[in-house]
Amino acid sequence: MATPREQLAHALRQARIDAGFTSHNALARVLTVSRPVISRAERPNEAVPSAALLAAWANATNADLVKLADYAERARNPRSWFARWAEDFEQRATLIRWFEPLLVLGLAQTERYARGVLSWRPESADAEANLAERLARQGVLDRAELRVLLLASVLDRVVGDAEVMAEQIEHLLVLGARPNITIQLLPDTPEVAGAIGGAFAIASEGASDIAAYTGSFIKGSVFTDTDLVARAVHVFDGLKAHALPLSQTREILTEAGERYARHHDVA
Repeated sequence: MATPREQLAHALRQARIDAGFTSHNALARVLTVSRPVISRAERPNEAVPSAALLAAWANATNADLVKLADYAERARNPRSWFARWAEDFEQRATLIRWFEPLLVLGLAQTERYARGVLSWRPESADAEANLAERLARQGVLDRAELRVLLLASVLDRVVGDAEVMAEQIEHLLVLGARPNITIQLLPDTPEVAGAIGGAFAIASEGASDIAAYTGSFIKGSVFTDTDLVARAVHVFDGLKAHALPLSQTREILTEAGERYARHHDVA
């Protein structure tokens, strides 16, 4: 899923090429701007071009200005704090580290588990749209590495019913067997109590940690300040030191899944 800035960069480049401007210099001469202005506009990691440049670009290339302006507006002002994470940093990441103390993280949820989480009455009006977006985000697991720390008590928090929980735990086992995904349980012990303030995640691109996300039901936050991102990495590493080994995690997940499956069969 491309970010709005990536969509804008692609649309500008395609419009230039379709209009016969085979080089940045060629379009720059028509728009009376420097070549770097054109090349930066077509790079998704650069600032969003000005409205005046977009209008001139559309006029010279017959591009759809409404579409360009929409991409630019969404790139400048993501529709929510979480969209900035999901549509930008999460999509760019080559490594995502995620800690969850309350629920299975959205990237690892089954459809029925996610539906159970999203259908809570005060939020149920947008449940289907939110569900579709959540499941679409999981495509990132096909290309990025994911390291998950899950508080062990999450397995005891029933979402949906026993059948949903058994299915969800089996899904965690399947994901954990993939070479790019690591899932570890974190025991609820006094040693980690001071660090359990809520869910958070870190996105890394190549060798750089680029953003941190902190979750809250009311409003979460996304940080790019290097000191704050480094602190998130420090906390994650501290929690990981208390996590169970992969083999023990799989044993506990397997036992929990079997327990829910038996409960469902009895019911």
